[in-house]
Amino acid sequence: MRKNTQIDIIIEHIKSEYGASPEFLWPDRYPDYAVFRHRDNKKWFALVATIAATSLGLKDDKQIDVINLKFDKNQTYDFAETSDHIFPAYHMNKNNWITIWLDGKLSDEMVFKLIRKSYLLSDK
Repeated sequence: MRKNTQIDIIIEHIKSEYGASPEFLWPDRYPDYAVFRHRDNKKWFALVATIAATSLGLKDDKQIDVINLKFDKNQTYDFAETSDHIFPAYHMNKNNWITIWLDGKLSDEMVFKLIRKSYLLSDK
């Protein structure tokens, strides 16, 4: 699907663990943006995308793969300070979502835990 091995692993994990397939809602404008939703309530629990690193405040001008996940209300900024790969959400409510830079430096297991948290938080 993409060039980044970690994002491929994450997508396969979401498909097998949650039975959610990627939905490409904006194929013309954002062909690399895929949303994952709950089957029953249709709420999003993850969005994977390729964005400019500068969108997250990084100095590099390259394109990077990220995942946006729902997070504890009003705790995203505090949590984002714990890692140089976790940020207040790109292009979503920064009080309720985080963005994770998927370059392999944050373990798959850690990302899986955060996906689980997002899945549970968005099931309400």
